[in-house]
Amino acid sequence: MNGARTYLEHDWYAGGIPANVVVGKDAYIETSYGFARLFSECQPGLILGNACGAYHRTTFVVGPKGRIAVGAYTCLNDTYLVCNDSITIGEHCLVAWGVVLTDTWIEPDAPIAVRRAVLQAAASDSYRRLPPISTPRPITIDDNVWVGFEAVVLPGVTLGRGCVVGCKTVVAEDVPPYAVVVGNPARIIRFLEPDDTDAVRDRALRECGRD
Repeated sequence: MNGARTYLEHDWYAGGIPANVVVGKDAYIETSYGFARLFSECQPGLILGNACGAYHRTTFVVGPKGRIAVGAYTCLNDTYLVCNDSITIGEHCLVAWGVVLTDTWIEPDAPIAVRRAVLQAAASDSYRRLPPISTPRPITIDDNVWVGFEAVVLPGVTLGRGCVVGCKTVVAEDVPPYAVVVGNPARIIRFLEPDDTDAVRDRALRECGRD
């Protein structure tokens, strides 16, 4: 520790991890550079669960009222998270490189005057923070979800347990549990067998215990 921030021994970036970030046991953070745009005033503003990982250029762009929670054993690999309200990611998830999760969006019909006011506000901010141009809507990702590379998950979306989001898919609506979705806009192409239920897990543990 140094002051209010945590500094990683292996880090090339000197900014450190903000004090309102909670890091679980055995979690891995490749560099604190990903927290350079974390301006959350919440306590905590970000939770990284046990044994989860924030790899490569994973970036947390979090406004003053934003909160992000990442579950245990979840892997964020070069993921970009934009949060002005709430992003919650469950356990055992894999979020691939280039994925964008954003709870805030610029509506296509936003008036020019509103867009101009937002840009002027960012220009006058010492950190060049862009205020929300629309009302943020929380994103929720349940356990055991796989999001393929360069997919985009838009505000208000819930990804159900065990679902798979294909590469470069744009998700604007909720995805049911165990669905596989692809395309822009996302469409369901199949459903997976729910092989990660509590009953299946308990059976597997019992079988392993007999060996």
